[in-house]
Amino acid sequence: MKRAANVFAILLHRYIFRSVLMATVMAVAMFVFVLVAGNAIKEVFSLLASGRVGWGQFIYLMAILIPRVIPYALPLGILTGVLLVLGRLSAQGEILAMKAAGISLWRIAAPIFLIAMGGTAFAVAIGFYYAPMADTLYKRSLANVVREDPLRFFQPKTFVKEFPGYVFYFESREGSTVKNLRTWLIGDKGKMTRYLTSNSGVISFDAERDAIRLTVEQGSGEGRSESDAEDAGGIQSLAAEQLSFSLSLDALFGERSKERKLSYLNLNELLGKRQHYIENEEGLDEETQTARINQVQTAIQKKAAMGVAVLSLCAIAIPLGIKASRSETYANLALALGLALTYFFLLVVVSWLEGKPSLRPDLLIWVPNLLYQGLGFYLLSRVNRN
Repeated sequence: MKRAANVFAILLHRYIFRSVLMATVMAVAMFVFVLVAGNAIKEVFSLLASGRVGWGQFIYLMAILIPRVIPYALPLGILTGVLLVLGRLSAQGEILAMKAAGISLWRIAAPIFLIAMGGTAFAVAIGFYYAPMADTLYKRSLANVVREDPLRFFQPKTFVKEFPGYVFYFESREGSTVKNLRTWLIGDKGKMTRYLTSNSGVISFDAERDAIRLTVEQGSGEGRSESDAEDAGGIQSLAAEQLSFSLSLDALFGERSKERKLSYLNLNELLGKRQHYIENEEGLDEETQTARINQVQTAIQKKAAMGVAVLSLCAIAIPLGIKASRSETYANLALALGLALTYFFLLVVVSWLEGKPSLRPDLLIWVPNLLYQGLGFYLLSRVNRN
């Protein structure tokens, strides 16, 4: 009898493990697609539509974006998968039958927690190493598109606004020569300081400076100081036989920027930067030093907390999936999105405190995880007693 019960438990665990795993994988794939598409619409579709990147490059860039969104798709996926499977089992009375057979909810949830722990380890590895690598590779790949064919980035009858401080527009192009070129120079306050027109200009790539060079021939126009931008009397006529603009790819993509965003750094780089600030190699004052150290610590803790979000959302999804007792997919998806949005909202609220080191945002970043895990285990224990 005992052996039969053990065999039944093993079969049950396999059934739940397989069902939740398959539902989670499908949900993660769906959310990866949605998040990648969202990033593509924001950053790459315009390049594809204007002909600046081809279909092959577009697909490659989309593939690079996948590790970037996995830390967000994994928590959403396991939350959705657990709600879908347990909601269906509960609605069909299978959970009730398992409890009647003497199987506790903790044993029923064991294979789900196993999936969650594996997902957490995977998400932490992605967040600390592969997502930063993907971000760096994505920026480098975009820069390489420009390096390989700088003319592709400049399309006729299209305003080119990507380079900070400049706006370009031209009517047509013959090889590397553009016709009827117009150039606007924008000041730090976002106001025009110079406007130049030219019959022609030549675009080339300066490999030594890693920049696109635009040489304007027979240019004329007007200029004014940014402080007098609204004063028509301050306009000055400009004329030049030849004028050259150097458009740094570093300014466009930030690939070689000395101060890379903390989100683009992997764990080893973050720890190195933290040690750099602790030893105060830049000679910072105490307040600035403390703020910099706290920023790096918060970035490290945030990446770890995003990985643990897989376990946190799973913990609260198990009792809610059982109690909801709904087999309708749309209802469970709505519940999953509501829980996920609440979690990420709490994460954003805590992130607002990054500028206040005295409040220890590097520790407060764990509050959403603690709330969800505490509430989840409390609800599961109550459901198990009922």
